[in-house]
Amino acid sequence: MMDLRKLRHMLVLSEELNFARAAQRVSLTQSALSRSIQSLEEELGGKLFDRSLHGVVLTTIGLQVAKRARELLLQASNLRHEVEQMQRHELGDICFGVGPIPGATFLPLAMAELVATYPQIKTDVHINNRDNLLTLLLNEKIEFFIADTHNQVLDKRIVTEPVSRQYGSMFCRAGHPLCNVRIIDSAEILAYPLASVHLPEAVKNELRDYFGLAVEQELSLSLTCDNPGLLNYVCQHSDCILLTTFGVIQTELLNGSLVELELPAKPGIYADMGVVRLAGRSLSPSAAWLIDRIAHQSVQHLTTHEILS
Repeated sequence: MMDLRKLRHMLVLSEELNFARAAQRVSLTQSALSRSIQSLEEELGGKLFDRSLHGVVLTTIGLQVAKRARELLLQASNLRHEVEQMQRHELGDICFGVGPIPGATFLPLAMAELVATYPQIKTDVHINNRDNLLTLLLNEKIEFFIADTHNQVLDKRIVTEPVSRQYGSMFCRAGHPLCNVRIIDSAEILAYPLASVHLPEAVKNELRDYFGLAVEQELSLSLTCDNPGLLNYVCQHSDCILLTTFGVIQTELLNGSLVELELPAKPGIYADMGVVRLAGRSLSPSAAWLIDRIAHQSVQHLTTHEILS
């Protein structure tokens, strides 16, 4: 029977390409790690690494074994994960991620419900942009994440489930030179600084078209930040134009500190919220419960027309 520990040792060495660093990661001595690799090579009947004074390099066989080892170790991890869930018969602790927009809109409602309903659960939430969250997910540091899935590259390792679409626009502070002014040409907006979270390429392309920029021209943002609270504050205290969804600034729209620009034509600014998780991985009971409540809260979340009516 294949020893999964040896496969893990081989995979770590394939990542580090250095016996000392790999041995430290797997808590072995270099000699013990070397024996483990040699034993695996003998068991498989092929050389996995070319060794030299400068380190190691994967052989052709080693590359294929490393690919299959990742799959086998993920399956083994899934099996352990599922058995643990069955043995507990209860909700467990949860670690997940959210993008800046869901983190500022429907997530607080769902989290308040989770803490009120299951106060014993320990929850670790990572708020970041989608690319960083995807890295955490693939490294199994989080169980799932919710973020804008615009322009997401197809990847067999993950599964994406749609949650909701949030529409957006451009906003400014009350008293801004463009406040309550009917803008004739979208180029007028570019005379002022633009602020936004990190935008998907699809949204950037939409805005380039809206502003009449050439394909090779970069959409210039004066402030890019994945903290909506910071963006809101800066735009309330400067002439920055804020690109965001209505849900993020519903409080500011209600109290009048931020207002929507009267645009000559509305650009297609929206965020497609989706749940992203590892393919083939069963969700923990707490994750499944929370995702269901997040989906419910997102549906209940006010649209701009409801806010302003």
